Amino acid sequence: MERGGLDNDPHSVLRDTSLRCGEERNVRNQRNTSHPSPADGEGLGVRTVFGMLYTSPMRKFSATGAVLIATILFGVLPVVLAQQISSVPVYEEKTLVLLYQALIKKNGADTYIEKRITDERSRIRLLADKEVKALIEPVDTTLQPIEAAAPTKAVDRQRTIVQLLEDQLRDRKADLELLKEEEQQYYQNPIGSSDVSDALRLTKSHPELLAKKAILEERIDALQSGLSLQNDRLSKLDRNQWLEQFQKLFGFLSYIAIILAAIVLDRFIRKRVARRVEEKNKRYLIAKFVTAGIYTVATLWVLSKLLSDHPNALASLAIVGAGIAVALQDIVKDFMGWIIILQRRLYRLGNRVAIGQYTGDVVDIGPLRTTLLEISVGGTFNAHERTGKILTLPNSLVLREPVLNYNTTSDFMSVEVQVTITYASNWRKAEQILKDVLLKQTSQFSELARAQQRRRTALFFTMWEVGEPEIHTDLASNGVLFTLKFIVPIGKRRGVVTNLSREILEQFNADREVELAYNTIQIVGGKEVS
Repeated sequence: MERGGLDNDPHSVLRDTSLRCGEERNVRNQRNTSHPSPADGEGLGVRTVFGMLYTSPMRKFSATGAVLIATILFGVLPVVLAQQISSVPVYEEKTLVLLYQALIKKNGADTYIEKRITDERSRIRLLADKEVKALIEPVDTTLQPIEAAAPTKAVDRQRTIVQLLEDQLRDRKADLELLKEEEQQYYQNPIGSSDVSDALRLTKSHPELLAKKAILEERIDALQSGLSLQNDRLSKLDRNQWLEQFQKLFGFLSYIAIILAAIVLDRFIRKRVARRVEEKNKRYLIAKFVTAGIYTVATLWVLSKLLSDHPNALASLAIVGAGIAVALQDIVKDFMGWIIILQRRLYRLGNRVAIGQYTGDVVDIGPLRTTLLEISVGGTFNAHERTGKILTLPNSLVLREPVLNYNTTSDFMSVEVQVTITYASNWRKAEQILKDVLLKQTSQFSELARAQQRRRTALFFTMWEVGEPEIHTDLASNGVLFTLKFIVPIGKRRGVVTNLSREILEQFNADREVELAYNTIQIVGGKEVS
């Protein structure tokens, strides 16, 4: 009793506790004296430190850590790496096999088992959807999304996805057909089996076959659903690509429309200025400023639109332009000559022009060549007759050769005809006869030429105007020389001069006081005198 009472005394408990604490302090002091500290000037050896650390608790901890590390390295890590490397989910068919086995044993319908099968197939469908998603989504997350990529690249990537899904669907359907044939042969209508045929079977039991069929059916449904969505997406991308291509075409046509609008506006304003401004100096300056302003604005507009739609177009145009200029410089010169012909209106169809040493009537103006119907220039009469030959000249000639357009001011040309009468003739009467005949034959041409010149030279600074037919009188060695200067339509010189000459001959023959002069020879004293 006394011992029991002492044991239950709280003071005795405190005393025993203090005694145990004192004994523990003595033990620690003895250990400290047996293992001197570094403060005493002696270093701790490696074995000493290892002995201090490698105590019993530490040994237990080291063993546990080693087991844990081994578990992570050889158990968990391979699974994680396998999941990261392979995105295809693992389909567990054990549960389905057991469910179909139980359903077959029931030999009839079982609502609970059928519900369990439906739930399991729903779980498999979720895995199949994840599998399809893993096929669709790119593995490299750094790839640009399909919507943000270029239309052509987006369509190509989408077609690759559709092709991949179609291949997967074809393979799954082939596997399903094999299972159906095996079910038909071995389980529904068994004919008999041998060791060879059993070795070729895909399944070992009917429940296993039903489970594999269920998995394949769910995977096929998931692939068909994903393929339908991806086909719709491909159709939209194709339509967007088609629209973008037409947008590019419309953008190119807009540049051409701006240039054509500038040309039409320039011509319209120049005509309005020509009609309203009477003074030639002002009219000329206004026309020049209007042309320069319109084409400057049009050029800046095209460049701004081009650079805004295609920021890198300037460098591309510079590189492409340099290559074209070197490789096709003759064609580029011809094309630039064509633009200058149209813009400056150097000549038009039907005009008679002289380009360098070539003269002809323009019958065709192409982007690279101008076709002329050759005109014969020179000779005794300078008749400007057509030779029937065709001249095809490069447009680049207008960049380096002078261009003479006979139709610039009007469709008429100036012609001179000389008539000589003898000194014995009445030159005053002859002059009057020539003037009357000339006015009769050519006065209508002068009026038409004057009207055309006023209209066509409204924007030019010209001081010359078409006048009336003129007759100039000179003294020649064999008589009085009259020079008839008049206007005739271009290409009709021969006809007009013929009619004029006939009329003059008839008038001179009817008048005895006028005689045409010609070279004569007189013989005086046996010598010839001209």
